[in-house]
Amino acid sequence: MKTLDRYILRQLIGITFLGVLSLTLLMLLGQLFKELHSLLVESGAPPRIVVDFICQVVPFSLTFTVPWGFLTAVLLVYGRLAADNELTSMRMAGLSLWRLSAPAIGMGVALSALCYYINIDVAPRGKQAMSELVMHAAMDNPRNLLRSSQSATKLDKVQLYIERREGDDLQGLHLYPLGEDDEIAAGNGDFDAIHAQSATIGEFDTSTRLLNLTLHNATIEFTKGAETNLPVIGSMPLQIHIPIRTHRKLKPNRFTNAEIAAELEHKQLVDALDIPSIQRYEKAAAAAPSFPCAGKLWAEARRDAEYYAASMDRKTYLSFKTEGVKRASFACACIVFSLIGVPLAITARRRDTSTGFALGILVAAMYFMALVFCDLSRKSGGIAPYILLWLPNVLCAGFALWQHQKAKFRG
Repeated sequence: MKTLDRYILRQLIGITFLGVLSLTLLMLLGQLFKELHSLLVESGAPPRIVVDFICQVVPFSLTFTVPWGFLTAVLLVYGRLAADNELTSMRMAGLSLWRLSAPAIGMGVALSALCYYINIDVAPRGKQAMSELVMHAAMDNPRNLLRSSQSATKLDKVQLYIERREGDDLQGLHLYPLGEDDEIAAGNGDFDAIHAQSATIGEFDTSTRLLNLTLHNATIEFTKGAETNLPVIGSMPLQIHIPIRTHRKLKPNRFTNAEIAAELEHKQLVDALDIPSIQRYEKAAAAAPSFPCAGKLWAEARRDAEYYAASMDRKTYLSFKTEGVKRASFACACIVFSLIGVPLAITARRRDTSTGFALGILVAAMYFMALVFCDLSRKSGGIAPYILLWLPNVLCAGFALWQHQKAKFRG
């Protein structure tokens, strides 16, 4: 490695490290406030959850902060070299603009390889662990699930909304029954809705996983024929079952590439199963006392088939199919930024570091917005999602080549 390459690389590495560190801290604070504020402040979850949460959210943040920090470094370093006329001296020594860009491009390739590994393995594991961390904190103490002034909370077969909460006292509790598809099923159960002026949170039975509530001035709404009855009860007990999640949420950003391949293969196997036949086998096995385990096995197979039939719809399936392409496209951001950053920095010709930082924020924001917009195409079938997910990289690479041509005689 020549002295010139080492000279440029030292500056790129130092500023990239500082940029990634600063941006990661900003994203970390945002995630902490978004995910943990209600648990820590409103529900009194233990502070140790913050340390565990930070360890899981940092890998996910690196997916965006590494390319962003690298682009900022390229703009600042090459902008300073151009402002100090060092690039002009290097060009007079016979070095082409592409040769001067080689350290940035080489570092961009290395960072893209690192980002690809983070995207396909580290970030999905962190995202899943982050989700499980919040879920376990709430499931271990179900009081954490009862939050005020938020979208309705879905529990086992019920959906509720709380207007205000002060400790264990709830003001304005509204509860609705849910059907099999997790939609409000008024008229299909024992009641259509329960509205309580206030309620008190009681004990949680860990063995039965029942959360006890006491409702005050409760109105029970139910329809019988053409009439709607609204009896009012001064005080009544209510138990809500808090189930333990047995299946992992089918979100592709929480699965590694190897796990995605396994899920797609499992989906094909499940699609070949006939749920009514499994139900018949389950009933027959349960009625045969000589094979007590067979009924449980058929029941597990039925639950698994029903879960995938309900959760893995066509849009989710397409999202899983194209997740690998999306991650590869995102990982190429560092290569694209190394190509586009050098001519932009030379064009700016500013010594002011704030200008370079602002330019990096703008370019990276536009690039990631284009990727997110193209990501919406994954819900459609055919070859279109695969083309659109690579389109921002192709357009940016073409723009970079054009900028290199324009900056050829600039220094």
